[in-house]
Amino acid sequence: KISAIGTFTSGIAHELNNPVNNIVLTAEALKEDFSELDQEEALGMVQDIITQSERASDIIKNLLDFSRSERPELVTVSLPSVMRDTLKLVRNQLLLSGVEEQVDLPDDLPSVFGDYKSLQQVFLNLFINAIHAMPQGGKLSATACTWDHGSAVKVDVSDTGIGIDPENLPHIFDPFFTTKEVGKGTGLGLSVTYGIVQKHGGTIEVSSEKGRGTTFT
Repeated sequence: KISAIGTFTSGIAHELNNPVNNIVLTAEALKEDFSELDQEEALGMVQDIITQSERASDIIKNLLDFSRSERPELVTVSLPSVMRDTLKLVRNQLLLSGVEEQVDLPDDLPSVFGDYKSLQQVFLNLFINAIHAMPQGGKLSATACTWDHGSAVKVDVSDTGIGIDPENLPHIFDPFFTTKEVGKGTGLGLSVTYGIVQKHGGTIEVSSEKGRGTTFT
């Protein structure tokens, strides 16, 4: 979790800065032009402030939910729900990075037995890695379906990014292995992800083509 939060820190500033800036600008405009505004215009600006405040509140709530320290609780979990909730955490980063989101997550998939927050960390790591792999923008795909005659759920997280060098593929789940610039990653994200998936009785694999993208399954 320390690794995931460290990677996520830069995104938090963007997540909160946008609505807060909008609130300040709208409040300043309301203050300066108050005597010249009619009631409808003033109420519209107040509503904008409320909307942006609610947006900031939702961001904080999502972050608190993610970082809350609790003992893992294994329950029946909907993977599509986990993935959608995690996408909310990175949606602003997707927009800022020019990354299109393509989702196919049926609600009628069988539940899995696991810890919600741990599984959310898995997808947060994968989504952030995908965004970083598409510095010029691209497409992030998240899909889920039944697998092995309905006895399992299969999830694919794909990007159209720079891809992974073939010689690096065998090492990407190794602790402290990273191809990111110094200060851009700890090399622990995928190692932690691998460990969580293993503890849940699952498997995680990767396929990649240099210059065309990567898929984690």
